[in-house]
Amino acid sequence: MSAHELNAFLLQVSGDPLLQGRLRDSDAAAASTLARATGFDVTVGDLMRYKARATTWQLSDRELEVVAQWQADDQSYWWQHIWLG
Repeated sequence: MSAHELNAFLLQVSGDPLLQGRLRDSDAAAASTLARATGFDVTVGDLMRYKARATTWQLSDRELEVVAQWQADDQSYWWQHIWLG
């Protein structure tokens, strides 16, 4: 995982309400795509590891993409709530 890239992306998002809204509406794949579109090398695996670092650190990015697909539709992602006021 590139913690530096993920942290830099989240720092950029913290100062941009438009990006915050886009990230809030994103699943893991869309959040990774958004990060890459803004110049940060953030994978689905990076996002999922950040979400559950203690239990998923041994999984590969491919395995984590499968895990992300298993998430229930009604369960939101952690980044969808960061900038709610």
